[in-house]
Amino acid sequence: MVCNASATLAASDPLDEAGLWIDTVEDIDEGPGDEAPKDSARKWALSIGVNGGFSPDYEGSNNYSFDYSPNIAASWRDTIFYKGKTLGVNLVRQKKLKAGLTISQASGRNEDDNDRLKGLGDVDGSIEAGGFINYRKKPYRFKADVRQDIGSGHEGALVALSGGRNLPFESLPVSVELGTTWASANYMSSFFGVDAQQSMDSGLKRYNANAGFKDVKISMTAGYKITTRWRVGGTIEYKRLVGDAADSPIVDDKNQFLAGLSLSYHMGSKILPEELQ
Repeated sequence: MVCNASATLAASDPLDEAGLWIDTVEDIDEGPGDEAPKDSARKWALSIGVNGGFSPDYEGSNNYSFDYSPNIAASWRDTIFYKGKTLGVNLVRQKKLKAGLTISQASGRNEDDNDRLKGLGDVDGSIEAGGFINYRKKPYRFKADVRQDIGSGHEGALVALSGGRNLPFESLPVSVELGTTWASANYMSSFFGVDAQQSMDSGLKRYNANAGFKDVKISMTAGYKITTRWRVGGTIEYKRLVGDAADSPIVDDKNQFLAGLSLSYHMGSKILPEELQ
């Protein structure tokens, strides 16, 4: 059960942050429930479904819209996985620690997404390559994710850091997470900067956005196994833009919110092999 928005949303839109859902999915599958013996013996897992929610038109917008999209997640032997827009491999697969490499589709931003963006031009979608480290010691979890644009989109890099914990509810897995994101100068310039030509075309003042932390956020995610096959989940997030991102003339509201739901059908084994639970 992975939440990802369609390509019409900004690359940094919360609905593209599939990590909001991944840990909760694992918690659901570790929870009580019936499973056929033939399922537990399988080394693969596949879930398909639909997700949707409300999110800003772009990062920094004060206008919100609803969007939905299909979601697909798959894994093989807990080594190769596909989640939302990300293909990855777990190079380290210990009970508490996972680390590996990823390659992801990164959405761009269209100036037609919102009137505030008129004259700024489009930020092309691209491909990001990177790596991650996840550490889990119940009820706590910590994550670090690094991504670099290897195409011709924002041409920058992102470093996402987060930590959270599961809340003590037996039948309903709920997690709370705090996080922050550091962005390189190229990324900040693409999404928050205004150069001379853009200033002339848009009427916004020129603005140079430098590298630095661009946000802090808190999220709450919950999931429930309806049957052996069906799962449902929901998430809410509050994000505060900081630093040069918050001061950009593109930004109408430093406070950003997200609310989303996801429904999926699961096939194959549990996402986590027995030895990792």
